[in-house]
Amino acid sequence: MAASESKRRTSHPKLAISTIAVTVVVFVAVGIALEVAFLPKASQPGSVQTTSAVTCQPPAAGNASTPSTPVKTAVDQFVQDFNDRNVQGLSGLYAQDACVTWSGKATGLVGTYDGQGNVRILYGSSIGKTTVLNATISNYNEAPSSPSNVNVTMTIYMAGNSTVVGALNSTVDATQQWAYSGQQWQIVKENWDYLTFNVQNPLSSTTFPQWAAIKAGHNPDLVSEKSFEWHAGPYVAASVYTFMGAILVVGAVEYRKMSRRT
Repeated sequence: MAASESKRRTSHPKLAISTIAVTVVVFVAVGIALEVAFLPKASQPGSVQTTSAVTCQPPAAGNASTPSTPVKTAVDQFVQDFNDRNVQGLSGLYAQDACVTWSGKATGLVGTYDGQGNVRILYGSSIGKTTVLNATISNYNEAPSSPSNVNVTMTIYMAGNSTVVGALNSTVDATQQWAYSGQQWQIVKENWDYLTFNVQNPLSSTTFPQWAAIKAGHNPDLVSEKSFEWHAGPYVAASVYTFMGAILVVGAVEYRKMSRRT
């Protein structure tokens, strides 16, 4: 009987240690899962099914009907939506199977964007982050292969301000293949070659663009993207470590009490 009682008491510290260990492991696992699921990822618009390995297919042919409006009207609407920062309207000017390639000096945006959905992501992650944007075109030229298929080339100048990179300006040589289908002009293939792309706060490959601002000698508090996460992150981490430390302290105290009883 005494041996049984002694064995039971001896098992208590082991049970307490096991419980604490399991609690800590579960807590850490849940913390990692929450971080993976909810913490913001790096701002890289070209990373969503938009790798350079994707190649644009030949544009689909438009229907044989005569266009009711010239393609220049659609191009003017394109520029207007661009300046209005109208992501929905802008992406609506692209065909469902449109293929867009951005190359040159467009750091963080270079890639091939296949399909209207990815084009919407591209514009949502670029002009959708701007507070002011002004685009103008020059060297405009049309080369129709048929009444319903027109190749447009132009130079696009852009200047504005973004919540991600601050002040920006760029020069782009653009080529667009427009097709008239379903009573409207749509872009089926597009290539943008960024000749220049100057930004106030270069994009960072890390989760927080504030790191790029610090590296460039700028004030990280001026970067508005992920500002809450940037400031709250250290407090969340401190809370996690405090909680884990408290569990270990309580476990150690309980272990000593049980050891003394035995």
